[in-house]
Amino acid sequence: MTTTLTKYHTLGNDYLVADPELGAPAPGAAATRALCDRRTGVGADGVLYGPLPAAGPVADPQDTFDVRVFNSDGSECARNANGLRIFARYLREHGRTHRDEITLRTPGGDVRVRLGSSVTAASTIDLGPWTHHSPALAGGAELIGVPLEIEPGTTVNATAVHNGVPHLVALVDDATAELAARIGPAIVGYAGFAERPNAELLTVEDRRTLRIQIWERGVGYAPASGSGACAAACAAHRLGLTDSSVTVVMPGGTVAVEITKDERVLLSGPSSCVGRVTLADEFVPYLRAERPQ
Repeated sequence: MTTTLTKYHTLGNDYLVADPELGAPAPGAAATRALCDRRTGVGADGVLYGPLPAAGPVADPQDTFDVRVFNSDGSECARNANGLRIFARYLREHGRTHRDEITLRTPGGDVRVRLGSSVTAASTIDLGPWTHHSPALAGGAELIGVPLEIEPGTTVNATAVHNGVPHLVALVDDATAELAARIGPAIVGYAGFAERPNAELLTVEDRRTLRIQIWERGVGYAPASGSGACAAACAAHRLGLTDSSVTVVMPGGTVAVEITKDERVLLSGPSSCVGRVTLADEFVPYLRAERPQ
């Protein structure tokens, strides 16, 4: 059996598209870890598995597609902003759709993606509304600009954001990679959370510019994150620190985030195709992948 994958990245946040029509089996946890390993596998932050058979009625097969997202540690992600923008590009680039706007159905809900004028142009994803409710607090109360001791002796100004995936945004004076490596794991592993969040360290440069560092659950340090950029923008806006449209600067590059009047969050940014990868028959961990639950 020949299995061909396609690799993309957006600002250094890289994903492999595993298309069942190109021989890709459903990736289980061990297989995904092997595939994403940067020394012994292909290397990626995650795997996008699809398009899948529709889980429900589809009025237009060129408009709506089902997909699942897996992190590099083998865990499944409800949805992923950068990954879904990449997957939308893959669908149009490979003739699955000719639409400029499509719906992607994920375990975390449906999202609309508006593709650019060309496959290399920036695309925009509508992540819909968000909340500031935190699973750390009794009854899921809101967590907005609250001092939170994430470990003994380390307290951060924390704002929870849930946009399909849980985030904890920490407002800091200077978001650096070193600080992310030091406190990011503590935020993700904070014992008070029923569900591990992604961690974003946020520095507000001005009312239209944010600078962030990311520590993702299931990945670790990441040069960019679409949903993380959106979470930071939502937190800063709720705290009254920014306007509704901002540029979010990450180590991998910049994206644009807009908060609409009806409080939906839109993310726009570029993507790049790395190329196709044909797996060797001896890549047993992936070719004999167990099916995810």
